Amino acid sequence: MMAQKVDEKRVTELMKQLDCSREEALDIILYDEEVEDGKSTEYDLTPEQQANVKEMNRKVDHKKGANTKRERKPNELKEAIVAEIADLLTNEAQGQVYEEVSITNKNRMIAFAVNGKKFELTLVEKRAPKN
Repeated sequence: MMAQKVDEKRVTELMKQLDCSREEALDIILYDEEVEDGKSTEYDLTPEQQANVKEMNRKVDHKKGANTKRERKPNELKEAIVAEIADLLTNEAQGQVYEEVSITNKNRMIAFAVNGKKFELTLVEKRAPKN
């Protein structure tokens, strides 16, 4: 038996809940105290088993994220503005001669050349201010 004071209420509860004898309840309490004190018990893993568990945990395959590219919803307003600006540069420009006008990104970018120098025009839509 145990040399220290036994909590009879706990013994009675364990006997009732686990349907066990008084001796088994006392063994359970003793085992719980050993575990809480950090003492080794008969159910602890051997050093070889602990090394095996450590090695197995190191080699766990993690789910790789699929490299799926998110399809953006088309911004029809920006596409229309870019197309109009490209058309304006190509057909209605009066101050300069715009050459090699091309839409490099239908949502935002136009490339062109003036006097042999290359330019890119980028359309940026600003977000609404947060209030």
